[in-house]
Amino acid sequence: SFLSLPTTQLAVQSLSEMAVAAGVVRRALALLVLLGGAANGLTHGCLKLDTYTMDKMLAIPQLSYLVKIDEPYSHGEKAQVLKSLCQLAYAVPNFFVAEVPVQQFNEKDNDEVRERFNLTKEDFPAFYLFTDKLSKGVRYDGPIQAANLIKWLRSHGIIMPSIDTIDELDAVVDDFLKEPAARHVETAKKIAETYSTDIKAPMYAKIMERSLAKGEGYALDEITRVMKILSGQVHPEKRAELSEKLKVLKVFAKVEGCDMFTCPKGWKKKFDASGVIGADATTCCNPPCENTEGDEHDAQGHHCDYYDERTARECGDWDTGKFRASKMCCACGGGAQQEQNN
Repeated sequence: SFLSLPTTQLAVQSLSEMAVAAGVVRRALALLVLLGGAANGLTHGCLKLDTYTMDKMLAIPQLSYLVKIDEPYSHGEKAQVLKSLCQLAYAVPNFFVAEVPVQQFNEKDNDEVRERFNLTKEDFPAFYLFTDKLSKGVRYDGPIQAANLIKWLRSHGIIMPSIDTIDELDAVVDDFLKEPAARHVETAKKIAETYSTDIKAPMYAKIMERSLAKGEGYALDEITRVMKILSGQVHPEKRAELSEKLKVLKVFAKVEGCDMFTCPKGWKKKFDASGVIGADATTCCNPPCENTEGDEHDAQGHHCDYYDERTARECGDWDTGKFRASKMCCACGGGAQQEQNN
């Protein structure tokens, strides 16, 4: 034979190892293909599914998906909801947020998906959860708001982080403020175990312990310290962590933050709103602004709407001879400021 016995044994062993790893490789390759969809005008961090790939992906065991079926290039508040969910889903193992863009005219891309779920244009956006136990999908029928969708996902076993503070732990803080005691710390730790993907959860017990050690003024003093840090140069990951900590500290200190402030019509919340204490438009909001890139795009194919609180640090990285983010994009400090009629 062409192969000696040891060589044959090695080949068989190699094939066996490949077979064991086949499932992992299959998942990894499929996910890498889908992740490329984020660069094609879809929501950052969101997978793209279509008529051909949807069933293939949903058939992979041990993975769960929240799938949004909607018109292509959706915008407005409901689009922002998806963006928030995609960012939060990053922390949840084996769970992905995906979207299927349905075109009902011209080539009617993915219209078969719409027909499969008996949807009309008026039903968009439609959200479905798929898990091993919910292989046919279950539709979300509540208000299209991130907080409500997160609560619904948690009711189905998807341990999503909260978008703001955690109501269950906020209630423990109220009890702690009325009667500071170590038993509330233990309660907070126990509840935090059910929010293992939310970096805010363990902060509650730690702040309680510090408050017991340093006195009731600790939370307010810590807010001042953290805001001073955030006013300087901070690594993006550390900035995100401190901003989450501020959310929890505000529950203890009973102060208002910009993340809870409603901006006037036409104004937009500042990207770092969760890290700012205030309750007025000047402090919390950016005035009306219009992106001016027109049909131009950066080297990655992005228009100005790509740049947001998560990607603003990339401003200028993908500039071309015709596209200048700092001049054209509001999120990067450019664009055209719009006058307000009083």
